[in-house]
Amino acid sequence: MSVSAASDFPHRNFNFNFFIVLFVILLLPTCTRVPESRQLNLVLYGDPSSLDPAFATDVRTGQVCAVLYDNLVRFGRGTELIPSIAKSWGIDSTGTLYHFDLRSDVQFTDGTPLRANHVKWAFQRLMDLETQSHRTWLFQNVLGVGEFQSGDTNEIIGFRAKDDSTFSIQLTEPFAPFIGFLAMPSASIVSEDKDGNLMGTGPWILTQWVHDGHLLFERNDQYFDGAPILEKLKIRVLPEALPRSAEFITGYLDIMEIPEPEYDLWADDPEWALYIHLKDELNTYYIGLNCSRPPFDDVRVRQAVNYALDIPAIIQAVNHGKGTLAAGPVPPGLLHGVSPEPYGYGPEESRKLLREAGFENGLDVELWQGQAPELMLITEAIQAQLAEVGVHVKIIRNDWNMFSQAVVQGKPDMYYRSWWADYPDAENFLAPLFDSGVSLKRWTRYTNPQLDEIILGLQTETNEDLRQKIAIHANQILHDDAPWIYLWHSQTATIVSPKLQGWQPSLMFNAEKYTRVGKRVE
Repeated sequence: MSVSAASDFPHRNFNFNFFIVLFVILLLPTCTRVPESRQLNLVLYGDPSSLDPAFATDVRTGQVCAVLYDNLVRFGRGTELIPSIAKSWGIDSTGTLYHFDLRSDVQFTDGTPLRANHVKWAFQRLMDLETQSHRTWLFQNVLGVGEFQSGDTNEIIGFRAKDDSTFSIQLTEPFAPFIGFLAMPSASIVSEDKDGNLMGTGPWILTQWVHDGHLLFERNDQYFDGAPILEKLKIRVLPEALPRSAEFITGYLDIMEIPEPEYDLWADDPEWALYIHLKDELNTYYIGLNCSRPPFDDVRVRQAVNYALDIPAIIQAVNHGKGTLAAGPVPPGLLHGVSPEPYGYGPEESRKLLREAGFENGLDVELWQGQAPELMLITEAIQAQLAEVGVHVKIIRNDWNMFSQAVVQGKPDMYYRSWWADYPDAENFLAPLFDSGVSLKRWTRYTNPQLDEIILGLQTETNEDLRQKIAIHANQILHDDAPWIYLWHSQTATIVSPKLQGWQPSLMFNAEKYTRVGKRVE
């Protein structure tokens, strides 16, 4: 028996009992397995729902699609867009015509050169109602989509392949965030082989998929952006936290998101802590307030419940301090760091506002949530803190479908939710949540005609400096009007093998293709 695979890993100061439990779990498997120095080992909590990017509506599927396929443009480490299949692009003065110059050295995995007509075919396939994709909203604003989907034409005239290396998209009206849509998983460029199977141009080629087990890939030596350094990529499917940690410690995983209950164990170890990366996520956690009826139709009550909560204490209790205080819906990273001051913990100010609103004797409200057990720690802390200022909260738990339906119908006084970016633009945290037409139908019932005009300006303005000012203004309005209790923007902690080289976390979940990742060989 040999356990030398773990000998290079720091563990001398690691929590002894925790390490022993993990070690015993994999004691027998390590007798017969040796980590491969030319293979990158990753982990997912469950199978991807599909390998077809048209159905990439979840993070897992998007992560796998990113290594199989490419887009016209893609995300860099942050929110920036960088060339991919398109080596350059431009937008005309109207903000409606997008022009792309394609690389000439891109080929599908069967050796077929990629041409502009492949891009058109892939985009039309996504928009074909027979495909039944839930991502048709990506191109709903393209000229001719309505006629194509109604069957009046057999092509979308807004997609044009002028020649083999030139592609353009014509929108019906300006929509500034549109270029970011083209980097999303569902906008991947695919083709079909002679048997009708989907092909991509990505850096990795799938060779095996054992459902609920693993996905195995070999590198694409002909990849246009340079073949991956490592020869193989393996993505394990491990739903449970303890086996994931065990596999990581013994060397069979190279990158692992640290399970929340284990964070302090890893972070407090002086050697392991060197290999932890913290990443600010593009999300926001919040308590939605029903603004259509008392008590939250009064802005003073909405502000009062914001002042009533000690958010840093909750972040420390549930996230080990990993998170940024929210001062509005838009994450600071999308506002160049320009955000209002968070409300802060001010119980006296909260009581004062409640008295002014006529609730000097307190009030009773319901807070709705899903059934996930970990949510109770959050909502019970909120319940206890609100009780201190006379806001008495009854917590209502329902399964996700019932909970979501109740929110859409406007039943809860308050509800706990989060919102994660579909694309890295402040508009994605404004229009889908606070546009009056949307809010009245499915969220907080908050309406603000001035804000509606501001959001429209954000969607149509193409000057990025002006867009930033518009987004900052919108975020300030929502801070002041407080249709939510603003909680936090979360951070994710990821730990990597000491042997791993060339990897840093990316902000967008589908940005990483693992082509420049290597391993130290001893």
